Amino acid sequence: GYQLQDRFLEPQILVYPAEEYAQMQNTPAAEQIQRLKTILAGGAVSKDTLPTINSFNAAQLFPAHIQVIAFNSGRGVRFLTQYDQYPAPVNNHELFYQFQGLTNDGKYYIVAILPVSSSILAEDEKPESPVPPGGVPIPSTGTDASYYDAVTKALDGMYPDSFNPSLFQLDTLISSITVTP
Repeated sequence: GYQLQDRFLEPQILVYPAEEYAQMQNTPAAEQIQRLKTILAGGAVSKDTLPTINSFNAAQLFPAHIQVIAFNSGRGVRFLTQYDQYPAPVNNHELFYQFQGLTNDGKYYIVAILPVSSSILAEDEKPESPVPPGGVPIPSTGTDASYYDAVTKALDGMYPDSFNPSLFQLDTLISSITVTP
C-alpha cells in the first residue's frame, strides 16, 4: 500500500542488532554506526559525515533535507538521497528517504529506505528525460559536484509537504517506531 510503486528501491524498514550487525558486516558497517553515533552526540552533519548504506554496491550522490529526528525508542538522521554506480542524473525513479537510527540503549540499528518523488525531478535517469520547471537541467558536460550541489539546493528549498509522500508523513512514520528486545 505504499504510495509509490515500481521504483528502483522497495520501501523497507530494517532493524538489526547493532553490535552483531557491525561485526557481521565487517568494518564498513561498524564505520557507518560510528558515524551515526557521532552525529547523534552533536557532531557535524554533512555529506562527508552522514552514514551510508554499506550493503549497496553504489555511492551516495548527495544528501538533501538532512534532519535529526527522534523515534519512540531512539534517534537518527534522515535525508533524501540517491545511490548510483556512476554520476547519474537525480530522478524520481531512484530518489529515496533514507533514515538511520539507533535505539537509546545502542542495541538496535534501524535503516529505512522509502522511495519519494519531487515535482522538480525528471521521472527517470535518462539524460534526455525532461526536467520539469524549477528543476536543475543536466549540464551538457555531464553531472558533476556543481550539478549535485544545485540539485541539493533546489530540493532543500522545497517545503517538506511538497514531496510525495510528504516528508512530514515519513517523519511521523519513523517517529512511531518502537524497538523492544
